[in-house]
Amino acid sequence: MTVTSPPSGSPVPRRPRTRRLLATLAALALALGVVLPASAAVADATPSPSASTSPATLSAAPAANGILRSGDALAVVTTLTAGSSGTTATPVVLGLGSDPLADDAALERWLSGDATGVTVQQVATGSVDATSAGAQSTTTLSAAATDPALAGRAAGVYPVQVSAPTAGLSASSVVVVPADAGAQTPIALVVPITAAPLTRGLLTANELAELTAVDGALSAQLDAVDGTGATLAVDPAIPAAIRVLGSSAPPTAVAWLQRLLGLPNDRFALQFGDSDIASQLRAGLASPLTPTSLQSYMAAADFTQPAPAVSAVSTPDPSPATTPGQPTYPSLATLLDIGTATPGVYWPSTGSAGSDTVAALGALGTADEPAHVLVPSTSVAEGARQAAASVGGVSTPVYDAEVSRALADAAGQNDATRRGASLAAAQGYLAMARASTGEQPVLAVLDRGTDRSRVSLRATLGLIATAPGFAGSRLETLAELPASEISLTDPAVDDARAGDVSDLLADEQVVDRFATILDQPELLTGRERAEVLQVTNVSWTGDAARKAVSDHRAATQTTLDSVGILSSDFRLVSSSAPLRPWVRNDLPWPVTVVLSVRPDDARLRVQDRTTVDAQASANTRVEVPVEARLANGEVGVDLQLFSPSGVPIGQPQAVDVEVRAEWESIGLIVIIVLVVAFLSLGVVRTVGRRRRAAADPPVDDTAEMDGVGNKDPDADGRGDADPEHADSTDTDTEQETRP
Repeated sequence: MTVTSPPSGSPVPRRPRTRRLLATLAALALALGVVLPASAAVADATPSPSASTSPATLSAAPAANGILRSGDALAVVTTLTAGSSGTTATPVVLGLGSDPLADDAALERWLSGDATGVTVQQVATGSVDATSAGAQSTTTLSAAATDPALAGRAAGVYPVQVSAPTAGLSASSVVVVPADAGAQTPIALVVPITAAPLTRGLLTANELAELTAVDGALSAQLDAVDGTGATLAVDPAIPAAIRVLGSSAPPTAVAWLQRLLGLPNDRFALQFGDSDIASQLRAGLASPLTPTSLQSYMAAADFTQPAPAVSAVSTPDPSPATTPGQPTYPSLATLLDIGTATPGVYWPSTGSAGSDTVAALGALGTADEPAHVLVPSTSVAEGARQAAASVGGVSTPVYDAEVSRALADAAGQNDATRRGASLAAAQGYLAMARASTGEQPVLAVLDRGTDRSRVSLRATLGLIATAPGFAGSRLETLAELPASEISLTDPAVDDARAGDVSDLLADEQVVDRFATILDQPELLTGRERAEVLQVTNVSWTGDAARKAVSDHRAATQTTLDSVGILSSDFRLVSSSAPLRPWVRNDLPWPVTVVLSVRPDDARLRVQDRTTVDAQASANTRVEVPVEARLANGEVGVDLQLFSPSGVPIGQPQAVDVEVRAEWESIGLIVIIVLVVAFLSLGVVRTVGRRRRAAADPPVDDTAEMDGVGNKDPDADGRGDADPEHADSTDTDTEQETRP
């Protein structure tokens, strides 16, 4: 758009005053009509912020992990955590129950805040300093050893309460007066060595470097179990992730694996990726899934030279390459090696295993290596807590669910006071277990979890090692004891989870057929199996589990769509011009496919099958020989890729081929006709010229000559002696004889 300004010096046109006034009023009205509603809308869309409020909390942790021996003072650490608003100095009161709690149920009610039927007496008072919003203040309430309230107490688990009456807060805990008399009760503890759940098949090098660093989560787990008698439940995907990196494995990861294999602790292997066993069996499998190949995670360059990262931490060492300079890949068994381990031990997620699950897993054992299935005490119908048990003749070690839950709570607490409260609760449940089982062994597990600090893990495992009245034992020892036959309650069935497993297995079968386009199908099938096992990890629960499965299925579909045809409509102007579609391959490996071409009309004859070697991560041009017959029109052609074994690959494509097959023949005929016409025309002209020449009178060469050899001017009969005429004739003759 061009804007033209009035020339300099031109008078500026002026509006009448009335028009200017009306225009101003209209502009103001428009502004008010638009701005005010918009402002109101903004005000409505942005409500005035309301201050979020969080209440203050009180926590209490008895000293010495809740152990109160005769002659000891009672000390309870009390922490007040301010909420969204600060607190002033707050008086607190320590109370101690005069009677021990009766059983596990009474202990659980008390710890949950239900004080029904429980009476406590005040034994100490104190005050918590003023606390700013979100901060903490801690004090210790103590009752002297000479306090009459502590004297003469029998063995048992006693309720402890710290209250802040002015703030309306209270915290419940327990202390244990141990029973030192009698034989010690064997106790075994199972500790998982696992990483956070994944959606990929294996941990990456960067993730391993972070997890195995000095302050990493995997390093914290080894620090906690080092020097204890805990039985290790190791996810074999972690050693495999280190070994597949060969010589490029992070040094910290190699050192971590060497340390794991060097620990003297008993151990057993979890499912790869700590996959959910019960859901797999519920989905119809006869046995749990296992990895099939991890070849796709290994690079030749990392295994061409001797790879200390593998040979130093593998049993047995990889065999040397038979051809110098060729890579030496470790076997799958070598990759998954966790050291000397007890075979046939299964640990389904808590509460997921019923009698059918135990029977299916028991069938996988042998006489020499029987199966052992760990189940919680909450799944036992009789409520029995003995560790040595069996279901239908299958060894079923029972772990104490209450003790295990308290241990998991303590291991997951980074706050010292809350961790101490959980440890005291675990101590109380241990005392209840010893009282109910007598000399029968107790089994506990530290259930799966990843957000655990080194301090919390060490303190939790230390509790088991120092629990009064208990002696350390091993899972293998407990499993060999005479077992009591028990029955299990119906498990908590997650039908959606079993449905997810069924869907994943169906997708895997499709991938298996699709993978036949590879020279090494295990590159694709092995990766798919590893990822299926990871996304069914027992730590994936609720919405997170649904999303992990959904994301994986979407990625699987992307893989299945990674090979296809790129094509468009063609025009054939020659009877032998080839069709030239593209084969798209987004996979990182070359593939072999067969291109099938089927026209819907006999006017087009094509080579119906063409084998194509498509390059990795590239588009490959294909030439399909075509023979068009003498006819015009459009022919529909269907294109479809197949694997060498006949499995359809990708989506079929339909293209239109415009056939102009006679153009070449017509053009040739036209050229021939033109050549013949031109030749005929030349012949006709030549013949005509000769005929005209033959019709003209011949020149008389015997005409009379003058004495000097010139023709007599009168010899032709003209006899014209006019000089002017003679000059004219001579001139014409001269012009005709010029070149």
